[in-house]
Amino acid sequence: MKSLSTLLLFAATSVFAAAPNVAVVDVADIMAKYNKAIEIKAGIDKSLEASRAAVNDRAKEIDALKADFDSTVKRANDPILNEAGKKSLITEANVKREALQQRLNEFQQFAQSAQGQIQQRANQLEQNVIADIRIETDKIAKAKNLQLIIPKAVAFTSDASLDITADVIKNLNANYKSGSATEAEKPAAK
Repeated sequence: MKSLSTLLLFAATSVFAAAPNVAVVDVADIMAKYNKAIEIKAGIDKSLEASRAAVNDRAKEIDALKADFDSTVKRANDPILNEAGKKSLITEANVKREALQQRLNEFQQFAQSAQGQIQQRANQLEQNVIADIRIETDKIAKAKNLQLIIPKAVAFTSDASLDITADVIKNLNANYKSGSATEAEKPAAK
């Protein structure tokens, strides 16, 4: 019986010794609290706001062109108008329709380009911050002898004692100098 107890005790300590030292990190929380991510996101938000203003300005131009086109078509359909006047207004309406269509195409290309640039910068932000998080979690893993760090979002459940997010944020912010974002991370000048 004594040998069975010793065997069970040995097996239990072997299992606990083999269990990995694990931690979790909340990436979304880091994105919200890491000064570098906050600054870059603010620049992206500014660019987004400027893009929206430019898109709205162009939309107003298109609305004015459409109103002018509609007015010309309405005048061309006036029953009092003679044939020469109708023909002249129909020609004018066709020219305005073509100009309107061209402006609509330009508007769509501009809006798509602006959206693509903003999306590209947002992806770049995420890649840069994830790289910083990886570097910092590697440092913390070595310091705390952690064998595995996983994103909190993929863990079904985790004990609060396993969460190293606060340490990661603290260290990232301590090592980050405000305004020192690389040119690739800075908002593009318009």
